[in-house]
Amino acid sequence: MKNINLKPSQKLIDLSKVKILIHPHAEDALTLWQRFKSRSTQIDFFNLDKFYRPPIRLIARSDSTLYFVNDFARVDNILRSRSSDKYPCLVTPESIQDIQLLAWLEVVKLVSSKDMNHPQLFKALKQRAPKSVICKLMDIDNLTVDNYCSFAGITKTSFEYQQSKTAIEDSLVGLPMNMDWLVN
Repeated sequence: MKNINLKPSQKLIDLSKVKILIHPHAEDALTLWQRFKSRSTQIDFFNLDKFYRPPIRLIARSDSTLYFVNDFARVDNILRSRSSDKYPCLVTPESIQDIQLLAWLEVVKLVSSKDMNHPQLFKALKQRAPKSVICKLMDIDNLTVDNYCSFAGITKTSFEYQQSKTAIEDSLVGLPMNMDWLVN
């Protein structure tokens, strides 16, 4: 039997010089996070506190590829900056369940964003997220609108209003197919 090292190691790694990818079990969570993350501009304290934040959790493979599973905003900033700085990383083995919990936690955190479209996020979670993982993270039995609203700290009326507002806006978007009325 192969000897597997289960001991995590903390290292300073230059992420611009290693191959870093999203773990396959976290891809759906990253896709939803990218779709729903806030687009508002924020003050970037990224470079000021890189050594005072918890290390970036990575998973190593035998082909020297590193996989990230959470902390999407931080990894996104690192990959965009392409700086040659070294970052504290915790290279650790993870179970598939741990990977899914860490990845989907990033998406669940978006529930508290001030400009979140809750009906769309709820629909995306219902369709794409593993139900058991989402229910565990939200500490609920079933992913229903009532449970989602309770977790998000919003009323069901607010949820329904946002849902109807989005439906009305979607029906008004675009120009009519027949443009004859412009000629007159």
